[in-house]
Amino acid sequence: MVRYAILFLAAVLIVLGAVLACGCTSSTVTPSAGEIKKFSSADEIRQYIEENTKLAAEAEGGYYTNGATLSRDIAIAPPQAAVAEASSKGLAAPIPSAGTGASDYSQTNVQVAGVDEPDFVKNDGKYIYLISGDTLTIVDAYPATSAAIVSQTTLDDTPKEIFVSGNRLVLFMTGPALSGSGDGPVYAEGLKAMPYYRGYNPVTHAVFYDISDRKSPVVVKDYEIDGDYFDARLIKNNLYLVTREQVYLYKEEEIIVPCVRAGGKCVVTPDVYYFDNPERQYAFTTVSSFDINGGNEKDAKTYLVGSGNIMYVSPDAMYISYQKYHNIYRSGVPEPVFAVEDRASGSSGSSSGVSTQVLWEDFNKMSEAEKQRVIAEMKAQEKEKVVKREIDQTTTVIHKIAIENGAITYLARGEVPGYLDSQFSMDEYNGNLRVATTSNVYTSRGLYEYNNVFVLDSGMKTIGELTHVAEQEKIYSTRFMGDRLYMVTFRRVDPFFVIDLSTPEKPKILGKLKIPGYSDYLHPYDGNTIIGLGKETATNDWGGVSTQGLKLALFDVSDVEHPRQVGKVEIGDAGSDSAALYDHKAFLFSRERDLIVIPARVVVNQGTMTADTGKYTGPRVWYGAYVFGVDPATGFVLKGTVEHGSHDETYYWYGSSKNEVKRSLYIGDMLYTLSTAKILANPINNINQTAATVTLDSRDDVLYPPVRVLE
Repeated sequence: MVRYAILFLAAVLIVLGAVLACGCTSSTVTPSAGEIKKFSSADEIRQYIEENTKLAAEAEGGYYTNGATLSRDIAIAPPQAAVAEASSKGLAAPIPSAGTGASDYSQTNVQVAGVDEPDFVKNDGKYIYLISGDTLTIVDAYPATSAAIVSQTTLDDTPKEIFVSGNRLVLFMTGPALSGSGDGPVYAEGLKAMPYYRGYNPVTHAVFYDISDRKSPVVVKDYEIDGDYFDARLIKNNLYLVTREQVYLYKEEEIIVPCVRAGGKCVVTPDVYYFDNPERQYAFTTVSSFDINGGNEKDAKTYLVGSGNIMYVSPDAMYISYQKYHNIYRSGVPEPVFAVEDRASGSSGSSSGVSTQVLWEDFNKMSEAEKQRVIAEMKAQEKEKVVKREIDQTTTVIHKIAIENGAITYLARGEVPGYLDSQFSMDEYNGNLRVATTSNVYTSRGLYEYNNVFVLDSGMKTIGELTHVAEQEKIYSTRFMGDRLYMVTFRRVDPFFVIDLSTPEKPKILGKLKIPGYSDYLHPYDGNTIIGLGKETATNDWGGVSTQGLKLALFDVSDVEHPRQVGKVEIGDAGSDSAALYDHKAFLFSRERDLIVIPARVVVNQGTMTADTGKYTGPRVWYGAYVFGVDPATGFVLKGTVEHGSHDETYYWYGSSKNEVKRSLYIGDMLYTLSTAKILANPINNINQTAATVTLDSRDDVLYPPVRVLE
C-alpha cells in the first residue's frame, strides 16, 4: 500500500506544479478525489480528457503503454481482452414456460442466482432460441420426437446474445451508426453545444421481439445505443445493458455524446459524469435500463472512465472494472534486465531483453531452496523499486453502481493492486465486495508475480487484505462461496487454496492442495465439494511443463486445512479443448439430475512425422459432449458421450469446426447438445442413443479459422 500512496502523492505534486507554472484558470470544475461530477459542455469534456491524459503520462514517467508521445490527437491504447469464466448456483431466475413445454428444464449457468446473463442460446422448456450465424433461429424442441425449426430471422448487423422472458425475446447486435438518418444534432438538457453526429461509430441494437407466435417473431422496439456491446443482465423484469465507446480526440471534431435512440429519434440522452482520476485512455461507459415486458426505456447514465473489461453484477449493484497500467520508467532509466543463471557454470549472467519465459523455464528447474532464494530477492527488489520508481505495476479500478427497479445510481469507486482473471474474481457478500487479483512487478531478476485477496466495504474502501499468495504463480480460477474463497493458481502444479473470509478485515489461508495440472473453472457441487475443469499437465523432456488433455477434478473441502482430490477424469491428449474452459455458460450441471455435461473437442494420438514422406499423420479429432454423474465420495461416473463429428486429419488444425459443441441444455428427460451444424437430442437415461437431429448448417464440414500447423 505504501507504493500506491507514493504514486498518488507524486501525481498530486505534478498537478500542483502544473497549475502554479501555468498560472491559468480552467473552465473545468475539478472535484475532490473519488467525487462524481457532471459535465456541462463538449468543450469541457475535451479539455478534461486532454489535461488528464497528460497528467497520467507525467505521473508515470512521461510514457504511454503503447509508446506514443503525448499530443492533442493521441491514439488511445486498446483495452486488454477479458477472459470469461464460471457460474454460481447455476440457475438464472425461472422463465415462464411457453405453451405445453416441460416443467423441468435447464437455465443458463450464471454466477449469481436470480441475475440472468445473456447468451446466444436460451430455452423455455419447449422452444430453443439461438443465434446461428447471421440468423435468429427458433426450434420447437419438446417433445424431441417432433423437434423442428419453426422460424428463422435473418439479421442485418452482427448478433451477440439474447434474453428470453415469457413471450418476449431481446436480441443484442452491433453495427455502424447510420449516416444521415434521424434528426441531425441532438442536444441534451444541460449539455448545450454538445451535439451528436452520426458517422461510423459503433452502435449496439437492443431489439425487442414479441414471440407470442414463435413462427413469426415481431419487432416491438429497436433501440440504438452508442458504443460497442459490452454486457447485460436481467433481474426480474429489469434489463440492464452496458455499452462502451472509446473516446479519441481529433482536431476540429465534436465530442460524440452517447444517446439512446428509437425510430431514429433520441429518446434518452444520458448525463455524462466524470471523476478526478487521470487516465491514459478514456471511454464512455453507458448503462441503460429497460422494462423487458413492455419494451420501454427506464433510465440511462454515461460515465467517462477508463476502458472497462470485466463486469460483476449482484441483485442490487453493478461493478464495472478496468486496469490501469503504471509504466513509470523515467527517461534515461534502462529497461529491466533479466538475470538468467548459467546452469553449466553456476554463474549468473544478464542480458537486456531476455524474455520472462526463459526465466520461468530456469525457475521451474530450481530446487525448492533456490526458488525461495530467488523469490526473496525479488521481494526485496520490489520494495527498493518503489523509491526508484522503476515498477511496472497494474492496478484495477472498480466502479460500483446501484441498480434498483431500473434506476441507475452511481455509488462509489475503489482501487486494488493487480488485475482480475474474470468476473468470478469479484463477489458481493454481506455488503462487502471481495476481490482476487494477480500482481506483477518487474525486478532485475525478471517478473515477480503473486496473488492477493482484498475486501472492500460498501463505500469501496479496502478493509482487509491477504497478499503475496502463491508467489511466482497466477490465478487461473476462483469461486467465492459464503465465507470462503476457493482459488486455483498455476505455474507448474495446481495449488488449490481454501481461504477464510469470515472476518473481512483478516482474510487467511486455511489449507491448500498441490496437484499436477490446473482448473480454469470451479463450480460448487455442495457446501463441501467443488468441481474443477481444466487441463492436465506433465513434465516435458526439457524439465518444463507441457499441457495435456482436459481434466475434470472433484475436491473435498470438508477438512478445510487439508483439502483433497477425491476423483479425476482425463479426456483426450494435448490439443483437446472445451468451450467451458473459457465460458462458464457452456458448463451444464444439475445436482438433482446427477448430471454434468462437458462440451469437448478431443484430440487422440498426436500422430507422427513419417520419415519417407515428411508428412504429419494423424491425429483423430472428435467433436461432441461427455456426460457424467457425480459421487461426492469417489468422483465421476461416465454416463455416455454424444458425438457430433470426427475427423482423421492429415493436418492438425487449431480452430473451431462447425461440429464443435458449444452449449448443452436439458428439457424434461432429454439432453440437447448444440454445435454450429446441428442440435442432437439424447435421452438422459440413455445418452448414447440419439432420438432426434435438427440440422442448422448443412454445408460440408469446415473449420473456423483454418490454420494449418504442420505438413
